Amino acid sequence: MTRVKIYLIISLFIANIGEWIYFIALNLIVLAITNSPASVTILYLFVPIATLLTNSWAGSFVDRVNIKRLIIYLYLSRVVLMLILVITTHLFTIYLLTFFISIFTAIYTNAVFVYSTKVIVQNEQQRFNGWRSMTQSAGFILGPMIAGLLFFIGTAKLAIIINIIALMIAMLFFSKCPNNITSNIIIGERITFKLIKSDWIDVRSYARKHLYVCSIFIMNGFFIVCLTAIDSLEAAFATATLQLTEGSYGLLVSVAGAGFIIGSICNIKWLVKPITAMFYGLLFCSIGYLLYGLANNWWLAAVGFFILSFAISFVNVGFTTYIQKALPLAILGRFIAIFSLIEAMTTIAVLLLFTIGTQIFALRALVLFGTCLLWMLTLLYGAYYIKYRKGNGSAVY
Repeated sequence: MTRVKIYLIISLFIANIGEWIYFIALNLIVLAITNSPASVTILYLFVPIATLLTNSWAGSFVDRVNIKRLIIYLYLSRVVLMLILVITTHLFTIYLLTFFISIFTAIYTNAVFVYSTKVIVQNEQQRFNGWRSMTQSAGFILGPMIAGLLFFIGTAKLAIIINIIALMIAMLFFSKCPNNITSNIIIGERITFKLIKSDWIDVRSYARKHLYVCSIFIMNGFFIVCLTAIDSLEAAFATATLQLTEGSYGLLVSVAGAGFIIGSICNIKWLVKPITAMFYGLLFCSIGYLLYGLANNWWLAAVGFFILSFAISFVNVGFTTYIQKALPLAILGRFIAIFSLIEAMTTIAVLLLFTIGTQIFALRALVLFGTCLLWMLTLLYGAYYIKYRKGNGSAVY
């Protein structure tokens, strides 16, 4: 691990833990003000809405600015908004602040991906992605745990303050990373509607010329949509269908977290070709969800959860590494942003369909339907994997 990678990993790790603490605390703050679960549900809509509003232009912006400076400004902007959030009790103001925080976070996510691609040497990217996956998994476990401890000794607003401190520390570590800009585009070029339209045309032209890369991106997007749809039923399925207690469900989530961490460690220890990692990750993820969907007790559900979470880490690391190698740096931000925009719209539509489906079908039937979609995707991806491995060889992988 070089110093650059260590600083970047620590920064992302601390920020990730802070985000979990912030979101859990925010849920409790809104619930305490309104005493209405529906008002908390609104918070979950801000992330996809922010993605829809920003990704049409954020990629053009990220590709044309000093990325390190942009990320630091995004850290500071969120810190300022959270400071205001701590001292307000007005629901509309909380929603407004949360919405703008979600917008800045959406831009931050795109910018960090592009930045890490530029500063990490290509032959080290896959191992770095494994480290990043492990820190995200650890944040998934530690964030809620730390939040729970903070609620025990203080209030939800104390947790927001801790997140502010976490963001400041993360920003401090990130500031030690290099100011490395590698791009064919002029930094500081003015962002106009005409320029954004031209960027969309460039991405479409690139996608038409590189259908394989585009297909991989679309299939990964569909994979995420399926996972989001099934995961939206997770709590209800575990408690209502499997008859698990809240404690048993919490233990089930911990098993998933352990699967993520062990999978990430394997990705760091053994480097598998990105496309191969994606294929086998998708295959075992489908197996895990099938076991989970057919489970009638905690143990079978836990085995399914562990397998699917272990496999998801391979899909994520494989896909991230593949995209970093396949896409030119000059259009990386715009390509990611535009396709993520399409993914967000699809996710919202599928979530609405699954929400309506809960009023018509049994939860197990919906989970198994989502699993069937994953198996269809696995077969399709398998066909691509075999065809292009024979035809394109190492150039694809």
